[in-house]
Amino acid sequence: MKRSVFWPLLILVPGGVLLLGALDVFPPGVADLIGRAWPVLLLVIGLTLLLDSIPRLRRWAPIAAAALSALVLIGVVAVAYTARANTERTENSVIFDQPVDESVQRLRVQIIGAFTIAEVSPTVADVAPAIHAEFTGSAASTITPTYEAGGDGTAVFIFEESTPAGLPLLETMGRGRMRIELPTGVPIALDFRSGGAASLNLLGLDARQLTAQLVDGDLLLSLPNTGLEGAGTVAVENGNLTVFVPDTLGLQVITGGRTPQFAEGEYLYDPSTGAYVSRRYDTFAEQTDLHLTVSGSIRLD
Repeated sequence: MKRSVFWPLLILVPGGVLLLGALDVFPPGVADLIGRAWPVLLLVIGLTLLLDSIPRLRRWAPIAAAALSALVLIGVVAVAYTARANTERTENSVIFDQPVDESVQRLRVQIIGAFTIAEVSPTVADVAPAIHAEFTGSAASTITPTYEAGGDGTAVFIFEESTPAGLPLLETMGRGRMRIELPTGVPIALDFRSGGAASLNLLGLDARQLTAQLVDGDLLLSLPNTGLEGAGTVAVENGNLTVFVPDTLGLQVITGGRTPQFAEGEYLYDPSTGAYVSRRYDTFAEQTDLHLTVSGSIRLD
């Protein structure tokens, strides 16, 4: 690139970008990134002058300087966003309490988290049936808790975290944490989806249906004492799964071809179904089937 062209472009291009930013053409996240990245121009200028002083590199000095500066920028941005993404945020706090009427015969629960660490557990057994939910996290997260009881004996509880689309502001990035306590003694159908690590303690709950999906992080799942109605489905896209099985529950689990870890002799492999089955499965009064899709390891305890 001719130096007569390079230097005008070095002024015109950033100038045009800054003008568009002043007119709010860019989304907030992109505008924030541009505002933080402008020192890369100093790198381009400095590297160009440095390489231009080396005769055999003089011809390629502008291109090489721009390429090296771009690589440095990409690396710094990646490190900054990764570090922020793994930081727990606490500036946004939401608490939701909802009593559950004794007339409710089925509680449908849907929990949706972003990149949030989540914990689901039963409420204290000797209190009136109620839902308790807490969230702490980034101010960029919007929490929408809803509860609606129908006239047919069913109720629906939704606790959803949503985040703005597109590139987030660097200062608002980070993981949140949510904790949900569900009532004992009420039949529950649980649909859980989150982008972070989670602990689902269903022991003590009357869980009848289970669907769980994690995008990133490990899942600890404690199964209820009672069997599920139909097969439960669990997917962990980028993490490990540990399943705690009560002694009173017979388990049949399909792992998608993966070999789970378990104490020797506790489970038998059935090649006709591709399932791992509790020894003496048919003798258990309560039985549960699970279909697992896990990228990492699977452990049955």
